Amino acid sequence: MSQLNQKRILLIEDNPGDIKLFEEAVLAEDLNILIDVIEDGEAALEYFEKQKENNFADAPSIIISDLNIPKVNGLEVIKHFKSDPVFKAIPIIVLSTSNLDSDIKECYLSYINAFLVKPIGIDEFFNLVKLIDEFWLKTCHLSTIS
Repeated sequence: MSQLNQKRILLIEDNPGDIKLFEEAVLAEDLNILIDVIEDGEAALEYFEKQKENNFADAPSIIISDLNIPKVNGLEVIKHFKSDPVFKAIPIIVLSTSNLDSDIKECYLSYINAFLVKPIGIDEFFNLVKLIDEFWLKTCHLSTIS
């Protein structure tokens, strides 16, 4: 796939199996996506600070985050990202095993853009990644961050 118009996704996920599935789905579906993977909340906050230092030069088009990540939980990371006047324009999608109404409500109150429950099957997971690409990266008009 060409790097022309390639979209960057920040994937905040600590499960190696889910990371591999996401990467394989992007390859299998031939999606024009570059994935930056961060495996814990502390590293996500460091990523945010580096983005600020570089004036958001290579900021992601969207952020996909799990809630249950080590060191700093996903919800705290989301709140931090959404507190910044520049970074809050980047859509955040929660991709979690949780389907608890309390988790969903708290995420939306923290200004996420979508809450998705991780599918169990490989085909369903690949389809979800394809749908994320189709809607968020091809259909939506996203703001250019800088």
